[in-house]
Amino acid sequence: MIAATARSAKAATAEQPAGEVTTRYVKSTCCHCVNFCGIEVKLENDVIRAVYPDKQRAAYYNVGICPKGVSGVFNTYNPHRVKKPLKRTNPKKGMDQDPGWVEISWEEAFENIAERLKSIRERDPRLLVWQHGHGKYLIGDKFPKAFVKAFGTPNLVHRTTTCEAARHVADEITWGYHGFLPDLKHCNLLLNFGANYYEGEQFSRWLDHATVDAQERGMKVVVIEPRQSHCAAKADQWIPIRPGTDVVLLLGMAKLLIDAGTIDETFLTGYTNATHLVRDDGFFARDAEGRELVWDTVSGTARPFGEDVIPALRGEYEAGGRVRTAFEVFVESLGGITPDYVEEVTGIPVGTVEELTAELGRQARIGATVTLDGHTLRYRPVAAHTFRGLSAKEFGVQNWRAGLILQMLLGNLDAVGGLNLHAVYRQPKYFEPSKAEYPPSRIDLQDSVFFPHATHNVAQQVAVSMNDPQRFGLDYEPEMQIFYATNRPFSASDGRAQLKSLTKTFNVVIEIVMSELATMADIVLPDLTYLESWHLAPTRYTPQSSHVAIRQPVANAYNIPHDAYSILWELAKRLGIQDAYIENINKQWGLKDYPMQTGRDYSAREAVELLWKQKSKGTDFEYALEHGFKGKKLSVAETYLKGVEAKFHGAGQPKMNFYTEQLVASMAAIREKTEKHDISGIDLDYYRMALSPLPLREHGFPRPHREAKDYPFYLITYKRMYRNQSGNTALNPILNALGSDTDSNFVLINARAAAELRIADGDTVAIETRMGRVTGPAKVTEGIRPDTVAVSYHYGHLSKDFPEQARKGIWINSVLELHPDVVSGMNSFNDTKCKVYKAV
Repeated sequence: MIAATARSAKAATAEQPAGEVTTRYVKSTCCHCVNFCGIEVKLENDVIRAVYPDKQRAAYYNVGICPKGVSGVFNTYNPHRVKKPLKRTNPKKGMDQDPGWVEISWEEAFENIAERLKSIRERDPRLLVWQHGHGKYLIGDKFPKAFVKAFGTPNLVHRTTTCEAARHVADEITWGYHGFLPDLKHCNLLLNFGANYYEGEQFSRWLDHATVDAQERGMKVVVIEPRQSHCAAKADQWIPIRPGTDVVLLLGMAKLLIDAGTIDETFLTGYTNATHLVRDDGFFARDAEGRELVWDTVSGTARPFGEDVIPALRGEYEAGGRVRTAFEVFVESLGGITPDYVEEVTGIPVGTVEELTAELGRQARIGATVTLDGHTLRYRPVAAHTFRGLSAKEFGVQNWRAGLILQMLLGNLDAVGGLNLHAVYRQPKYFEPSKAEYPPSRIDLQDSVFFPHATHNVAQQVAVSMNDPQRFGLDYEPEMQIFYATNRPFSASDGRAQLKSLTKTFNVVIEIVMSELATMADIVLPDLTYLESWHLAPTRYTPQSSHVAIRQPVANAYNIPHDAYSILWELAKRLGIQDAYIENINKQWGLKDYPMQTGRDYSAREAVELLWKQKSKGTDFEYALEHGFKGKKLSVAETYLKGVEAKFHGAGQPKMNFYTEQLVASMAAIREKTEKHDISGIDLDYYRMALSPLPLREHGFPRPHREAKDYPFYLITYKRMYRNQSGNTALNPILNALGSDTDSNFVLINARAAAELRIADGDTVAIETRMGRVTGPAKVTEGIRPDTVAVSYHYGHLSKDFPEQARKGIWINSVLELHPDVVSGMNSFNDTKCKVYKAV
């Protein structure tokens, strides 16, 4: 069937003798998810016949590809694709409305869109909002960023707060950038807090093989999460923790390590600000020149950390008033977080907490070194890892901050076998307080009093702001939105609010299928798939390698002339901002050696060639066309000595933030502006707790857990490999046929809880939250806590343009409460409470 579809849809090629088959292979990069695996595409007479892994890349970052990568061909030849520009004729918008689509020419589409953009730019550029999700990876977010900069709007919004933004922000305010991986080549004990890289997360196709290899040589894996994920199923130990309480476990473990003296004092004093003196107002004590003070144990005075100073790690002192070391403040905050208290909050038995902590301290080998390639290095073969597990919640930043502090106590950051940090201190500005704007300049409230450290946009907030802009002090209301490869109603909590907001603007959607977001559009523009388009493809680094890659087209199934890259280019020309767009492209991409020249057009291929040469340091583009990528093995010095060791170690160097004083300063700014402007939406006591410079036990109690006492179950969500956030995978027959349950989702419920409710496997059950009610089949299992139910999101599509088989399942986002992490803006996916009962 697919072959027939492909033959009828493929671009015309030169005529060949009947029966003759020309076979060729093209190397490219998969972009069906965010792992960007190397692929080799087989074509027969220019029709894609198979997608294989690029074996050359296995030595660098991905070993093989997953079924999603193999299935990408079906997205390209999908008969349900958007093939022509569409215009809405029914002004009423809603999932119950017929949009009355009519096909229009590309010229009419561009003319209509450009006319509206010109009007907005002349009146107030802020009235335009650009939103993308997976589109960031299809053409690179630097092109849209350059476009909105040239246009003049601050409103470009990515989806990171529906993924792992809180984790990123915790990293940034702690060590100056984001991204980490366990050093699995040398690690002996891995604690995994809710990451599920055996299914659908970043770095999956490296972490999965590297973990198995490490387990085969003896590494122990402990997975701590409420649901037995694929990672937990293959771990040495699964610890089912009560949802939302990870921070209490981490603080309890920290207290046990400190009480036992099993901490790396050398690391804490030499690399972190744990020795900095803290005043009673939460700020550091400073000298007349503004330098932070430590207590010098040699002179017995408060001094800046210089070469002749030996700072105290513990203690309370007098220095123009009472001061304590940051470490002392932390220790005092741990009072009462005993193993018994940890068990009460998390549901993890005292013995398990004590045994896990003791093993962690023992395996950390504090004080040990190892010599690799002539370098004597810190050796701490333990690591804690997470993705959504610690971040997709109301206090996500503080949850992962607790994980980072635990590892600072052990001294394993950038140590051999520890947690390898990416691009340490690349952005020193992350150590500064927030501007805490008011009124907000951006529609998503990034960098405002509402989300002071939301450095990765606030995806779900755009809709909330649209629905009530006055509530947030916005002095404008956007008129037009352009969406690229995203589907916010299915990637954020409170999906109905997302849909409601789309009735308030003129919407242009660039997409390959008619998703729910496309259904709410005024104009829909077709896009090319990742197998049909050019891009300097992102890749996933590993602790021991780096690489640069391209994506190149191997087909154009429906002769679609444009993708998002050429759409942006055409709009920039029609708006008269092409040169400004080019100048901003050069800035965004850092094209210093191979810049685009103003006054001319660049095709997507020409752009990728310049990007390739810049990022590969002048490597000929023919190499990219033949090999698809260029990899480099990192030396021992590059892996272990260019991060924490180079940026934070020793006197006179900046210090990693054990204590995040910038949050104290941000809170002061929030208080000042809230009182000045009488902002009713800011609860200062709540914000002070959320922006604490140290993680607290209070961060283990999200709002629904405190308030929804009549709802007995915790409701959590998770990702499955078969789906993504935009919706095109719902139409993919390969993914829907991989197993008996891959085309739909279900309600995971514990066998004991199900028996008490007289629910049998397969029964239709209702999940009722304070947001509403949904129904779906129960899947009874021992692999989840008795007080918790779990539902995978990205199912239950509403679009009437999707075939029936693509609309199966539960739209769980519609009943998820939204209580975003106010530090980072992270969407709270795992905090809702619910009732579960048989559906009548």
